[in-house]
Amino acid sequence: MSSTSYAPTRARQKVNKYSKNTKWSKEEDELFQKLMKSVPRPEWGELVPFFPGKSAVQIEERWEKVINPDLIKGSWTPEEDETIIKFVNQYGVKNWTKLAELLPGRIGKQCRERWRNHLNPEVNTSPFTPEEDELLIELHAKMGNQWVKISEIMKGRSDNAVKNRWNSTLKKRLEYDKTGATRPRRGRPSSSAPKSADDVPKPPKFEEIVKETIKAASPTLPTPMMTPSITDIPFSLKSPFSSLKSPSILRSPFTLMSPSISQWSPGDLGTGILFSPKLASPSRGFNADSIMEPSEVNLLTPMFEK
Repeated sequence: MSSTSYAPTRARQKVNKYSKNTKWSKEEDELFQKLMKSVPRPEWGELVPFFPGKSAVQIEERWEKVINPDLIKGSWTPEEDETIIKFVNQYGVKNWTKLAELLPGRIGKQCRERWRNHLNPEVNTSPFTPEEDELLIELHAKMGNQWVKISEIMKGRSDNAVKNRWNSTLKKRLEYDKTGATRPRRGRPSSSAPKSADDVPKPPKFEEIVKETIKAASPTLPTPMMTPSITDIPFSLKSPFSSLKSPSILRSPFTLMSPSISQWSPGDLGTGILFSPKLASPSRGFNADSIMEPSEVNLLTPMFEK
């Protein structure tokens, strides 16, 4: 019984172009660079035996997007942006590979992403609205991570903007809603928080600490009070015994003050009060001439009289 061989179908041919082995090792990249130096422009299919598990398409993409030393991965110049805008206005957005030929060091994918994410005037760069978020959640539930198709439905949003919105915000929001966890709040910092290092209160200096310590340890002195004058005293300075009738010998020789008394003040200690050198009685009708001098009074006389 003869065996009949069947030609591979289109589906089989498509599967054969790609491989699940998409990771490249460091040794494979080094070998790739050596092969490209020996054969500058090889047929990508000729390199398949050197990289088991890799297809010709994967080898080509690895070179053009990663290993090629002429590949430019930096920022875009104004001249490059102008070239992309002119090309799109003239030829549309279908042939990015042809556009890359006009920009040495750039590949078609880079040119396409540059146009869709930055240069296209129809791209909406404003924040996503709640309605757009709901639509994106609905489309992602149906299409998954097919960002290009989703961006075609969401007019004005690039595939890169849609992908970033999902990964940075919506995906986490749905996870919090499922688990019931509290989402961290994002907002402006509190007005009480320091805006810069200059607003942070600085610790007191050593001199200030010493000064405050001495001040706290010092006893508080009472406030000095003004001494009232004689005229402000509500009671009389007259002795309560001045009206008693008793021998003058028992009275102080200094009880009679001169009429030239003056108001007392703190600065007049010992001044302004004049005392009479003679004994006197404050009672009326007393004969001042009969007052003896202090030297004439003999207190010992009654003791020796018999």
